[in-house]
Amino acid sequence: MGQRRTVGRLAVALLAGGLALAGCTGGGSTAAPPLQSSSAAPTGSAAPAAPATPLGAPAVFVPCDGSFECAQITVPVDYQAPTGPTITIGIVRQPAKDQAGKVGALLVNPGGPGGSGIETVESGQVPAAAADRFDVIGFDPRGVGRSSALACPVGPDTPYYGDPDPGDPADEAATAQSVERYDQACGDAYRQLLPHLGTRDVARDMDAIRNALGQPQISYLGFSYGTSIGQVYGELFPQRVRAMVLDGVVDVTLPGLDPSQAESFENSLRQFAADCATRPDCEAGPDAIAMLDRVRARVEAAPLPVAGMTPLSPGLLELGVVLPLYSKDNWPVLAKALKAADGGDGGPFRRLAARYFEGSNADTYNAVTCLDNSWPRNPQDVFVQARAAELRAPHFSGNVLVSGLTCAEWPVPQDPLTPPSGAGLPPTLVLGTTNDPATPYQNSVSLVGRLPGSALLTNRGDGHTIYGQGKACIDTQVNAYLISLALPAPNAVC
Repeated sequence: MGQRRTVGRLAVALLAGGLALAGCTGGGSTAAPPLQSSSAAPTGSAAPAAPATPLGAPAVFVPCDGSFECAQITVPVDYQAPTGPTITIGIVRQPAKDQAGKVGALLVNPGGPGGSGIETVESGQVPAAAADRFDVIGFDPRGVGRSSALACPVGPDTPYYGDPDPGDPADEAATAQSVERYDQACGDAYRQLLPHLGTRDVARDMDAIRNALGQPQISYLGFSYGTSIGQVYGELFPQRVRAMVLDGVVDVTLPGLDPSQAESFENSLRQFAADCATRPDCEAGPDAIAMLDRVRARVEAAPLPVAGMTPLSPGLLELGVVLPLYSKDNWPVLAKALKAADGGDGGPFRRLAARYFEGSNADTYNAVTCLDNSWPRNPQDVFVQARAAELRAPHFSGNVLVSGLTCAEWPVPQDPLTPPSGAGLPPTLVLGTTNDPATPYQNSVSLVGRLPGSALLTNRGDGHTIYGQGKACIDTQVNAYLISLALPAPNAVC
């Protein structure tokens, strides 16, 4: 999570689709594997046989991954030095089923930073009504999967093996040492690439994809952090946008060490607990937060051992709570894990923490967010702000501490994004969910106020993002906009 982390939609969907914690405790086949480097390329993301095209040349697609088509395009590492070193960007195309009625190309990004657009498209997350009328294009942003994926020598999970506890000087010092070791190792390994992984360069890559597709304009669908890419692309290349859907908005105007996301997760935890209190079948009982506090105290006293994995520490417990809060469908998973841990079995939470890091490339997440936002450079300032966050979000302030320290000593300078103006951008459709834990609803409201002619479609409910999750009221209106550019009525609510 940090203060910007938005777990990839594919990871959340997989969790909702059957992470059976009863099976996890007994070593069943649904258990997440032991925690590995969180920066490995996504499963199945080995580069296909598509040739890497010369800089600026049309994309050459070859059949891949079953019914899909893959290509690799060449882009500069540094757009200010276009004749310098280059990298390749992996893309996948799902051709429109209705070629006669094809509208154009729809580029998709699932979030992160660090999520794979290739995996998103290949998993079928774009609803059929839109996929029938568009060539759906997924791409791995630079630093992810098939696009020069980062794999820092020290994993970003390292600070969570202990107790990132704001306000405890010993815990703060230990967390700072772990973060420093991670930052230094990552900087040593990727000194030349790290300055060029920010969202501005990702947006320029996206325009290189548009050019390689031979399209004068593209349509864009961005979830979560993907909304940051959309905002920046719309600012840099407004005339090249045909339509844009931004679901679960990241507010690019906020400083990096902003507690609003942690507070949103705290709110979602309270919603989960309130729901549990009304249902006799909830395994976390009538007071789920009291159970969580009891488990937290237990792992602070002594981390719970887990066979084949590192123990469940307070930091890993926090991540294990975060992941199922992304979707209301996963609340029973959280309740089951709480009951198990309260009984002395830390396995379910430990595997949830492992799954958290598998959803996207966490090294790239750090590289992007440390560039894109304004962060304190003095660790003492991070301690002060993290302690303040603990008062408002006591169950998620460890993430605030780790994120703040990571970016305070990140080995390349910050290059914060600026607010979008919407100048020259066609009408945009913005989606917001009222109890979204990762991207607060107010972010979507605020963005609509900045983009002239845009429309807000509100989803009343819980969970992170909503399009393509089967809610007909949402999907029908988004599909109509993508296909026919028909915006919903003002103040539309589902």
